[in-house]
This record gives sequence, C-alpha cells and structure tokens, in this order.
Amino acid sequence: MELTIKNIVKSLFFTLIPLALTFVTLNFYGFAKPFIFILLLFIFFFIYLRAGFKNAFLFSVTFFISTIILNCIVAVFLEDKMYYRPHEKLSIYNAELGRKLYKKNVDILFNMPFGDIKAVGNLKDIDIEPRKIRFKTDALGFRNNGDYKGERYVVVGDSFIVANGTDQTDMISVQLKNKWNKSVYALGYEGGIPEYVRYVLYLKGKTDKDFKVLIFLFEGNDFPDFISKKQMIINKSQRKILYERIKALFEETALYRYTFSLMARFTNKHQKAKSFYLKGHWIGEFEDYINVTERNSYILPDNAVKMLNLIRDHIGHIFFIPTKYRVYFPFIEKKDKKELPHSQWKATQSLARALGVGCTDLTEMLRKESERLLKEDKFTYWKDDSHWNGYGIAVAARAVCDYINKVENEH
Repeated sequence: MELTIKNIVKSLFFTLIPLALTFVTLNFYGFAKPFIFILLLFIFFFIYLRAGFKNAFLFSVTFFISTIILNCIVAVFLEDKMYYRPHEKLSIYNAELGRKLYKKNVDILFNMPFGDIKAVGNLKDIDIEPRKIRFKTDALGFRNNGDYKGERYVVVGDSFIVANGTDQTDMISVQLKNKWNKSVYALGYEGGIPEYVRYVLYLKGKTDKDFKVLIFLFEGNDFPDFISKKQMIINKSQRKILYERIKALFEETALYRYTFSLMARFTNKHQKAKSFYLKGHWIGEFEDYINVTERNSYILPDNAVKMLNLIRDHIGHIFFIPTKYRVYFPFIEKKDKKELPHSQWKATQSLARALGVGCTDLTEMLRKESERLLKEDKFTYWKDDSHWNGYGIAVAARAVCDYINKVENEH
C-alpha cells in the first residue's frame, strides 16, 4: 500500500511539472478566460497523467516554444493590423499608477481608417473620415509634446483630453500653447472621476510644484450610476500590484492582444450606435451616449465628491463636455424630440458647488461653432467617432484660455 501511495504521489508530482509550463503558455492566449483556462488545465492534467512524464514534458516544451515563435510571427506581421487607432496599440500596464497608461516616450505616425463609432458601432450609414495622426507621449506616459515642467495649469480628463482620433497638433494643451501661449500640461487617459484623481496624485508625487487642475467631465461616460468601493482604492497592496505586473507581461504580448481581439469579435456584442442625417451628412453616435443625454434626472454618486476631496486644494475649475448628440441635436433632421433635458450639466453644477469651484458648460459654445462650420461642411466632432476633432477642441481651448486670463487678471 505504501509503495502504491508513493507511486501515486510521484506520478502526480511529475505531472505537475509539464502542467506548470502549460499554465505559463496558456497565459499568452487572450481567449483563455477563467472558466476556459481552468477547464483546459483540468483536461491537460489527465492527459499528462496518462501520457507519462517524458511525453507530457516533451509536449509542454513544444507547446511553449511554438507559442513563443507564434508570438514573434504575430508581432512582426500582424500586430499593426490589429489596431484602428493608437490608443489600444500604446496602452500598457503602469506599475506606479497601478493601472494602464500609454507607453512612455513614444512618437508615432498612425493611419486611422475610421473612428470608434465605425469600429465598434457596426454602422453602415455613416460618413467615414480616414486620417493620419501623430501620437506622442511623455516620460510619465501621458500624451503631451513634452514632460511636465512646472506648468501652473493641468487639464485632466478621459479620451477627450487625450484627443483620441485626432492629431497631436489639435490637442487642447498644444492649441493653448500655439494660439495663446498658455502652457498647460495634460493628464488624459480613459477612466472616470476615480481615475482622474489618481492621475493628479500620480503627478503630485512626481513634482514639488504647485498646480491647479482643470477637470473635464464628458457627459457620455463620466456620470455613472454608482462608484464602487473597489474603484475608490488609491493604494493597492504590493501583492495585488505584483499580480497585475505579472499578468501584464502576458497581456502586452502580440499574441495575447491578437487572440483577445479575435475572441472579442466572435463573443462580444457590438456597442450599438445610431446614425443621423443633417445637411447632407451622415453622423453617428453611440446609443449609450444618446440614452445618457436624454436622462430626465441624474444625481452624481456621493463617492465622486469623496474622491475629489482628495485633490480639492488643486481643483481650479470644472468644464462640462456634451455628447455629439447634444451638440448637433438642433440640426438633426426628422428628430422625434423638440428639446433635451440637461441633467448631467445640473449634476456638474451641484458638484462644483460642493467643491467650492466654478464650472463651465461648453454646449452652447460648441453648438454655435458647429452651426457656423456646417455652412462649410465642417464639424466639431468626427462624423465616424464619438470624440471631438480639432475644431471642437479649439472651442474648449478658447474657454480654458478665457478662464486663465480671468484668474490672472484677478490677481
């Protein structure tokens, strides 16, 4: 009996060695979701147990080497074809921040065939706007022309501050510098209020300079129904950070990204979008953003104020960015509503009062410029994208310039 138990233990031990290597190898594949991952390991365990150590080890090593070769092939021949914009291509895990950010000190030219509404909205009736854009990041991993040099004002927000889908020269910070000689640093990356607080604290930890934060809240996705306790965690445990760093080593490989994108195409539902006809043009918008815009009432979660209180002394002003649907609503032909509620702006005003700062609604400014540009067949937002373009960003840059001038004149 003792010999039998020893043999069983020995067999199990030698089965675990190739299984461990297989476990490492499977992490290179983006389709290996938790359930599939566990199921595959379970299947491999019994296969290896029956095959014997020599055969199991030989297979696991072959599987691993083949995967490494396949990763190299994907990196060389297929990686660039996976992405329709720089955002996904350049996003990697930042251990200091504890979440994804852009690769540091990157400067690339990228041919965008279309915007995000065409890419994930699955719309056919929409005008496509291919463009070539430059995308440059700084030493911290934010999209800027240069590193932070003690700028007095810092704009923070999501992909609207990044200027996703738009050339580097049209970024709000770049326009402020080129047109009005206002030096402003940009903290832009996807996220919401909890992430914006982290970006500010991240910069604060890198400099002893005092700065004022101008927060940009986008109507489409910066007004959630709730903010979880998990989202409010600022300092993650070292164990959690170590786990995320190891996980990121695999998730940032070309093979993982490629297989993950393939899996997403077959399993994920397209984000629904609608197209609208105006002045001879078809423009698109995400249905989620339309639904948010049409809310009759909205109250920002209390946790939003709690998070922002962590950087309260740095907050100078809040700017409200409306959805493309709201901006172009007066010009849309054959619409079924006469007017839209303005619930998110009211929530922004309440938030500003709670923080003791001012706020600016960019809606009417963008509408006025949009109406003027329509006569020239031009737009403030990309027709195939949910984001504003250089013309729309110029409106926001002008508003920021006016705010800075007002503050400076008061002092």
